[in-house]
Amino acid sequence: MNGKLDLTCTTCSMKSHLFDFLNGEELDRISLYKKRVLFKTGEIIVKQGTPVSHVISFNSGIAKVYIEGANNRNLILQFIKPTQFLGSPGIYVDSIHHFSVVAIEESSVCFIDLDVFKNIVRTNADFADAFIRQLSREGIFNYARFISLTQKNMHGRIADGLLYLHKTIFNDRNFEIRISRQDLAEMTGMSKDSVIRTLKELDEDGVIKLSQRSIFILDLKKLDRICELG
Repeated sequence: MNGKLDLTCTTCSMKSHLFDFLNGEELDRISLYKKRVLFKTGEIIVKQGTPVSHVISFNSGIAKVYIEGANNRNLILQFIKPTQFLGSPGIYVDSIHHFSVVAIEESSVCFIDLDVFKNIVRTNADFADAFIRQLSREGIFNYARFISLTQKNMHGRIADGLLYLHKTIFNDRNFEIRISRQDLAEMTGMSKDSVIRTLKELDEDGVIKLSQRSIFILDLKKLDRICELG
């Protein structure tokens, strides 16, 4: 961590859309019991297995959310970007984090006190409903990911991963690779060598163009079709 910045939730332009369901008093309460922290690339934001004491509102940067498996084999569930709100399935079960979060570029995160969050969930039905809807969408997304990981071939998995990065994270066909080949491997359930080989084949087929630091999607329709049929 390289510093802390405190801003009120009322004036912050990068707060989660969930905060739209809070009134002024609730926003002030969160502001009083939250800390905004800056993380450098590679720093751990949340560690799997640690107690849950806060929920997270992501302000800037990009981070990966992943499950730590045996023998250092990890599975990336998703990447998070500004204005996303990150709870934990352990909040109401065992009070333990069931995933880790690591910054893949310099990131700013607000840690919101868990007791304050739970109190607002109990007293603000609209906020609670919005939070439950978000958890439901994340569950549906992960179900689709598991289908991709278990039923698609390598080209289909890479296509699925690239489309996710294009549509959800970078919102652009041309995006700088701040995500390593190892991260792509952990996102698609493949080895690093298989990722490199598959990307090269897609490049040779004219679907994407690789350069040292970026991927450019040349044929979005073909990539969609590879994902669908993979």
